[in-house]
Amino acid sequence: MDAIEAITTRKALRAFAPDSIEPEKLKQIIDAGRHAMSARNLQPWQFVVIHSRDRIRDIGALCTTGRFVSDAPVAIVVLKDTGNSRWGDIDCAQAVQNMATAGWSLGLGTCWVGNFDAPKISQMLGVPDQWAIFTILAFGYPNSAHPPQSKPLKPRHEVVYYERWGNRQP
Repeated sequence: MDAIEAITTRKALRAFAPDSIEPEKLKQIIDAGRHAMSARNLQPWQFVVIHSRDRIRDIGALCTTGRFVSDAPVAIVVLKDTGNSRWGDIDCAQAVQNMATAGWSLGLGTCWVGNFDAPKISQMLGVPDQWAIFTILAFGYPNSAHPPQSKPLKPRHEVVYYERWGNRQP
């Protein structure tokens, strides 16, 4: 699948098949995150890859809007450097987008988690004070019994302008 197809067909995945993820695919996903653009090339991220079923379940229980993490075969906890307050969130978001798109192109899905008990998860993972949890990505193959649902996009004419706001004609 090419990049444009991966971007335009990707869906959020919250139900996973129990199949494990091949190490080579996981490496490609992580490398896609590492290759994200970042301001001044500071690369203010680190990734904690979780394979342990027990640890994944424990993390999922601490995700208020992401309990689906508990059922994933792999979770990646994305950390951001707290010393990079100006651009760290944007840079980490680009890494997350790269990983999600790479996963989709490899037949895997994910959905990032926004609400979680960061102090408890940080303690569980031994995260140093200089780092904060940006998000948690649960990766897995789609569960055929619960396929991801498409969400309609706003029409192009509602979100695209040319030369200045309000001008809908190219």
